[in-house]
Amino acid sequence: MFKIHSTLLVLLCGLTVHSQAQDGPIVRTNLTDLVVGRYSLGAEFKFKPQLSVGLDVDYIARDVFVGSNHPWYPGGDADKRGIILEPQVRWYPGAEVGRGTYTALSGFFGYARYHRVDEASWGVAPPEWMVGGASLHVGHQLILGHFVLDGYLGGTWTSEDGMGIFYEDLPLFPQASGLRVSGGLRLGISPGGRR
Repeated sequence: MFKIHSTLLVLLCGLTVHSQAQDGPIVRTNLTDLVVGRYSLGAEFKFKPQLSVGLDVDYIARDVFVGSNHPWYPGGDADKRGIILEPQVRWYPGAEVGRGTYTALSGFFGYARYHRVDEASWGVAPPEWMVGGASLHVGHQLILGHFVLDGYLGGTWTSEDGMGIFYEDLPLFPQASGLRVSGGLRLGISPGGRR
């Protein structure tokens, strides 16, 4: 885990060396993702004066319990490893890109595999997690020198493919598929010097 955090920090610091004279992208990480065992790195690019496009990439790395509905193929403790891609379009009404209140529409596509902690066999093909969906959020992005603070709230619709006879035991998290409230906080750097 230390290696992942160090890598993200080096990437964020390295991107600040980008030319200070031009209006560059906003490089960001989602602080809320850290609570659920995901590590995010993304960027937002100005497309038009009030419109931007972005992409966030989340690395999933967490320990979970995988249960089974079949007595011959028991589940167990597992490491979940995977990736989520989240393309996004933002509209800033009455403001310039990267600053102020915005509305964001994003999609997301995720894939992960489970690896047993005890090295035992699953008895069948290892379970795989696949998810797709979309989010609509309203947020406010605040520029503080080269730093960016971005809070957002809205709704997310998720469709998760079943894992066959297996299921991930997540008692404290929302249902895997359906509509739910979502929100979070991002921290970023604006290497282009937007003020």
